[in-house]
Amino acid sequence: MATEPRIPTIRQIRSRLRVRHLDLLLALDVTRSVHKAATQLGMTQPAASKLLVELETTFGVPLFIRSRRGISPTVYGQALVHKAAVLLADLDGARSELDAMTRGASGRVRVGVLQAVLPVLIPRALTQLREQSAGVTVMLQEGSYDALLNSLARGELDCVIGRLMVGKGQAAFQTEVLYDEPIHIVARVGHPLVRSSRVNAATLARQSWILPPPQAPLRERIDAYFAEQNLSLMDPVVESVSLLANEVLLRHSDVLAAMPRGVALHYARLGVLAILKFQPGWTLPPVGVVTRSDAEISPSLHVFLQAVRAEAAALDQSDGRGK
Repeated sequence: MATEPRIPTIRQIRSRLRVRHLDLLLALDVTRSVHKAATQLGMTQPAASKLLVELETTFGVPLFIRSRRGISPTVYGQALVHKAAVLLADLDGARSELDAMTRGASGRVRVGVLQAVLPVLIPRALTQLREQSAGVTVMLQEGSYDALLNSLARGELDCVIGRLMVGKGQAAFQTEVLYDEPIHIVARVGHPLVRSSRVNAATLARQSWILPPPQAPLRERIDAYFAEQNLSLMDPVVESVSLLANEVLLRHSDVLAAMPRGVALHYARLGVLAILKFQPGWTLPPVGVVTRSDAEISPSLHVFLQAVRAEAAALDQSDGRGK
C-alpha cells in the first residue's frame, strides 16, 4: 500500500529554498531537459541535477518524471511551477519598484488596460496621479482580456482595468465595478444621419457598418437587437475593434460604428466624429478593476487606484460630459 508523501514544514522549506531553485524549476518546465535547462542557466548538467534533487528533497515530492525523451512535470511539479512563476514575477516587480525609487520615483505600478478605458479614464487618472503623487511610475500594457488576466495571474501585472467579463477565473481575482457605460452610434462629421431626428432601427439596418468580430460581446448584442426588430444588417465593411483603424475609416466614408460612451464623446469633443441622436440602448458589462486575490495592494497601487476611482466617479456622475 502506497504511503502519501510527507511535505516538510514551512520552516524547513524556507531554510532550504533558494531563488536558483525556482529559476531551475521554470527552466525545466520550458525545456523539458536537464541539459538544456543547465545551458539556459549557465551551469553544468551535474550542478543542475544536484539542484533538482535538492528541490525535490525540499518539498518532499517528485516534481518531474525522467525518461529517455527527457523530463515532464508531475502534478506536484505543475502546481509548483505556477507558484514559482508568480513568486519570481513578484520579485521582479519589487526590484523594478526599488529601481524606480533609487531614480527618484516613489513606486511603480504595472497596469493592464483594455481599449474601453484608454482614451478617457486612464489619461485623466494619470493626470490626477501626477498632480498628487508625481513619484509613482505607471507601466501600461494593452491586450485582450484573457491575455491580461493571464499576466495578472502570473504576477506580471498589478491590476487590469477595462470591461469586466463574467466568469473569468473569479476565484483567483477580486473585481471592483467602477461604472456602467452605454454604447453610442458614431459617424463622420457631416454624415446625413447626424442631424436627423427620424432615425430608427430600420434606418440603421440600411447603413454600412464597421462591426466587431462575430464572437465579441458587442457584436452579439448588435445582432440580437436587429434580430428582435426582424431586421438584418448588410455584411460589414470591415470587422475591427481597433480604435485607430475605425476612426480613420469613419472619417473618410459614410459608415457607422458603435463605440462606448467615453470613447465616442472623446472623439466628438475633438471634432473628429459625431454621435447620432438615436441610440438603441445597447449595453455591455461594466468597467472595473481586477486584482489578484492572493496579493496585497502596494502603496503605489493604492494611490493609483484612488486616482482611477475618483476619475471614474466623475465620469459616471457627469454622464461623460466632462467636469
